[in-house]
Amino acid sequence: MNNIGKRIKELRKKKDMTQEKLADMLGITYKAVSKWECGMTTPDISLIVPLARLLEVSTDDLLGMPKIELDKQKAEFDRLYNAVHSSAQYEIACKAVNEYPNEIKYLRWKADCIYMRAYDDYSTQEVFLNEIENAYKIYKFVFENTDGELQNDVLTGIVMTLAVLKRNEEAKKYALMYPKTQTIDRDTLLGYALNGEEKLEHSQKMILKHLDALISIMTNIRDKNDPNKQELKYLTCSENIINIFFPAGDYNRYYDEMMLISIYKAIIYQYEDKEKALESLINAKKYAECFDRLFITNPSKVKYDTPYLDQLEFDAQELVIIGQREENKRIDIFKSWLDGACFDILREYAGYNDLYN
Repeated sequence: MNNIGKRIKELRKKKDMTQEKLADMLGITYKAVSKWECGMTTPDISLIVPLARLLEVSTDDLLGMPKIELDKQKAEFDRLYNAVHSSAQYEIACKAVNEYPNEIKYLRWKADCIYMRAYDDYSTQEVFLNEIENAYKIYKFVFENTDGELQNDVLTGIVMTLAVLKRNEEAKKYALMYPKTQTIDRDTLLGYALNGEEKLEHSQKMILKHLDALISIMTNIRDKNDPNKQELKYLTCSENIINIFFPAGDYNRYYDEMMLISIYKAIIYQYEDKEKALESLINAKKYAECFDRLFITNPSKVKYDTPYLDQLEFDAQELVIIGQREENKRIDIFKSWLDGACFDILREYAGYNDLYN
């Protein structure tokens, strides 16, 4: 006898219900119920919820899943949900959605995974846009069926997917729904209350926070679907800002940003100057190796070697790691870019394949 059949029999008898009555109330034959309880068959998935309601138990209880296992599983889902989402989490996110349909936040997680998978597994423009459209529909469903912080968070996904789909007026409509921040935030207010070394450290933390935001904006002005020379000025500006803040060339965790900037510039250069594109990729590889040496291969705390941030250090433990630390090497990310369709033009150029070594 399978577990669910045994459980149905126990619960049915507890309610002093015959197989015939249970069958009548579900609109099926009593023979079907008999087969369940004998372990010959199992209920159709469409009957699980009605069965649970009829027997006045949860679906988890009906399926015989121990509460302690459910709690552990839910805790693991929540841990991954609160970490940085990635395309590699897609199957897990789908499982979370299926097993906890009342947790609408898991749908947002699934949409994030689909959005990133569209870029990671790019094959054709049609497949790519279909994936983006699927992500958008899920984001929109979450937005329409929740409120508060989750609703605000999912607006980002809606705007990003609509922008990729070139439905810019719709994207603008949703962007304007995003709540404005307060005129003065807590960190700014706290700055007025501090003095001496404490004020200096706090101010440098704020500089770092706004530096991250500025570089992110400048770097991501680019159009992923239509790279063009006009975007070089923003990428170069991001690069120059980092060099101003780190005049000695020790970029600390910004080796990551320098790698991406160099990759984005190479994508544009390849159309007119393949040699310059290759040089940019060589730089990107160097930055990836430097980042891995500091924070992945031998994770450590590294003091910022710059007069503007000399009170601060970056701890490798602050990195968001998916899976094992070794699986997060920037050199592997760099190589995945080399394998992407974005460098098809450069692929046969002399020296390109040497970058894999």
